[in-house]
Amino acid sequence: MNQSIIFNNDFALTAENNAVVFSCLVSGLKVMCFIPLAEGITAPLFLQQVKADAFTWEDFAEQAIADDAFNAAGEIWL
Repeated sequence: MNQSIIFNNDFALTAENNAVVFSCLVSGLKVMCFIPLAEGITAPLFLQQVKADAFTWEDFAEQAIADDAFNAAGEIWL
């Protein structure tokens, strides 16, 4: 486990970004991670599926952070 990245268990829907959002702490700094909503599935069901696959999404986020794939706002979009 990478001790410099701590994932919070705070998966939620954000209508503003049309995505599921979760956060993590990277060396003490809060980073917001977004997963765009999938086509053809309701938002609540997509959120449920993301929560069920949380470890996989956290692995994707960890890799994106390692690749320094931040956007201009300092966010990670998966």
